[in-house]
Amino acid sequence: MRIAWLNEGATPIGGAERYVRETARELGVRGVESLLFYDVNVSPDPHPVMQEPFEGVFPIVDLARQLRELAPDVVYVHQLASLTAQRALLDSPAPVVRFFHDHRLFCLREHKYTTLGKEPCTKTVGAACYPCLGFVGRSNEWPGVKLASLGRLREEQELARRHHAFVVGSRYMVEHVVAHGFERERMHVIPLYAQVPPAPRTPVAREEDLLLFAGQLTTGKGLDVLFRALARTTQPCRLVVVGKGRQEAELRAMVDGLGVSDRVSFLGPLVPEGLSALYRRAACVVFPSRAPETSGLVGIEALGHGTPVIASRVGGVGEWLTDGETGLGVRPNEPVALAAAIDRLMAEPELRRAMGENALKTYQERFVPERHVTRLLALLEAVAIAGRRAA
Repeated sequence: MRIAWLNEGATPIGGAERYVRETARELGVRGVESLLFYDVNVSPDPHPVMQEPFEGVFPIVDLARQLRELAPDVVYVHQLASLTAQRALLDSPAPVVRFFHDHRLFCLREHKYTTLGKEPCTKTVGAACYPCLGFVGRSNEWPGVKLASLGRLREEQELARRHHAFVVGSRYMVEHVVAHGFERERMHVIPLYAQVPPAPRTPVAREEDLLLFAGQLTTGKGLDVLFRALARTTQPCRLVVVGKGRQEAELRAMVDGLGVSDRVSFLGPLVPEGLSALYRRAACVVFPSRAPETSGLVGIEALGHGTPVIASRVGGVGEWLTDGETGLGVRPNEPVALAAAIDRLMAEPELRRAMGENALKTYQERFVPERHVTRLLALLEAVAIAGRRAA
């Protein structure tokens, strides 16, 4: 079987890119041939690490012609903003499957929380986005803002609706996509997975007061809520922050202003092995997102390391977090409630250990790579067969 993967980025940075690279590698073990198509305007030079699992790596030039000449059995689309490329998919000789990694097609701001009040948003795209100022976004170019077009977004949705099948990581995402006019019958929930390195021969000791945050340092991830919660905790605890993002300077200043700088360490991004070691050392992972998560891979990674999670109950989080068993769920944007949850776990080591055992069991039963890849391959093969019959 030959799969054409479409993703505008060809560097090993970002959740979609990581999924594309790791899943193509897993499928390669099963004899699947993969080709990667990328947008040269986004990634002028494909990174060698990103190229490893692919038999061929191609810039998107004349996509319809390229797909005809290379003749994949199925096209698997991920992040793709180019309207030209999206329109070209209408002429693809092979059936098209799309994975919705995020809310980009379902939110003018892409992040799914309100501009005013920074509250989680579950509304469909439409007129309500304008009072929310959803059409105003950030830009790295002067004057620092860009205006999003509802018309363009609707065109992208209409182009996407013509694909043969859709993959999402959670039941939450199914409902949200269907609310935007996509056919439920073509939606397939295949929960994400985490690649967890084997546990070291010598067990890693948990640091009983260590909290871990891993993710982008952006407003949607709710790190500011976690800092406010940390200032309210009564149990001894300290926080390690792994990641980078445009709000880093603002967040560092906030830590100083709250008087918790002696309890917070910013480590920046880490290689997977370094992050894995921190998952094993941490007493708990905190996932304070205010944006509805399509899945929440950090939480799944924590489960795979036997680490309990305190997480906001948003989006698809409840599909891997079982409150009271694998961690604790809290309402988003509520630092008082988050502080109480942190204090509870810090004060109850036996509860943490029980939750950690449940977390690892949940991961092994539901979120290992083999489970995802088996279901994905079955779907892609079925779509490819249906496409050949229809040709």
